[in-house]
Amino acid sequence: MWRSVRNYWYLRLAGVTPTRWRPLLAVYYLTYACDFRCPYCADGANRPYYRLDSPTLDADGVVELLTTVRRYCDHLVLTGGEPLNHPQVDEILRALSPLGFRSVVLTTNGYDLAPRLAGVLEAVDHLVISLDTLDRAKADGWYGVGDGALDRILATALEAEARRSASSTEIIVSAVVTPHNIADLYEVYQFCQTNGLRFAASPQLEGVKVHPDLIDNGPYRTLFDFLLEEKKKGRAINGTPLYLQYMRDLKAFRCFPSATLAVSPVGEVFYPCLERGTKGGNLLQEPDLDRIRQQAIERFGPEPSCDNRCHSACALSFGLILGRPWSMAPEALIQLKSRWHR
Repeated sequence: MWRSVRNYWYLRLAGVTPTRWRPLLAVYYLTYACDFRCPYCADGANRPYYRLDSPTLDADGVVELLTTVRRYCDHLVLTGGEPLNHPQVDEILRALSPLGFRSVVLTTNGYDLAPRLAGVLEAVDHLVISLDTLDRAKADGWYGVGDGALDRILATALEAEARRSASSTEIIVSAVVTPHNIADLYEVYQFCQTNGLRFAASPQLEGVKVHPDLIDNGPYRTLFDFLLEEKKKGRAINGTPLYLQYMRDLKAFRCFPSATLAVSPVGEVFYPCLERGTKGGNLLQEPDLDRIRQQAIERFGPEPSCDNRCHSACALSFGLILGRPWSMAPEALIQLKSRWHR
C-alpha cells in the first residue's frame, strides 16, 4: 500500500515529465494473439492486435518479468490480444500469488475461459469479460469464430458469478460503445444488474481518437446520461460520476502517461505511453525502470501535451484521480449509500 501512496504523490507533484517512473498500474500484454475479429479492437496506430507480430515469453520468462514489475508497482492488469491464448497461461496464473501484487486484473473475451475458470478465480481479483451486445447474430458475426460464441461466453460469465461466493474475485462486464451497438447496451447493462455483474463502458477508439460517428451523437450521450442516473442510485457501474460525464461529453483531460507502466509481451516498456507505440527499453535486459525512463526521455523527448484523445478507462481514470482527486468524493458517498441499502 505504501508504494501506491508514494507513487500517487510523486505523480501529483513531479511536474510535466517525471524523471522517475512511479506507476500506479502495470498493464502487461501477455500476448497479442486472438482468435476473435472484433471490429473495434486495435492499438494506438489503429492496427488490429491479431495482426501484430506476437512473440511471447515462456512461463519462466513471464515470472521473471513480473517479478521486476512488482518492485515498482502494486497493481497488475494481464491483457492482450486474448491472454488466455498464451500457451502456458495456466502456469503463469499459478505463479501470480507468490509475486504479491495487491490486485490482479485479467481481461478476456471469455470464449476459452470455462475450462480454466477455477484457476482464474483463484489467481485474480478482478475478471473483466468483454461483452458488447446480446444480439446473437451481431455478436457471433463480430467475433468471427462461428455460431454459438455469444451463448458460450454468457454461460461462462454466469458460471463465474455463481462460483464467486467461493472467491473474492469481482466479475466485470466491459462494453465498447460503437456506432452500431448503442441500443444493445441497455440490454447488456440489464443482464449485468440481473446477475450481479459490474458494468463498464467506454467509447470505440480509432487509433487514439473517439470514433467520429460517436461525436455529437445523441443516443451515445443518452446512454451515458442513463448510466449516470443509475450510478447515482448506487448501481454497480465502473467510474465516478465525473468520469461518466467526461465519457459522455468526450471532454479533453490532462493525461498522466507515466501513471501506467505498459509492457509488451516480450518485456518492452512503452514510452511515453502504449498509444504512441515507442519503446524505451526492455525490463528483462535492463531491470532499472528509472534508467529506462531516463534513456527514453533522451531518445524521444519529454512527455507530450496532447489534444483531445485517449478516452480509455485507464487514461481517463488516472487523469481524474491525479488531476481532480476531489472527484472521488461523490463516488465514496455513492458506495456508502449502496452499502447502507443492502
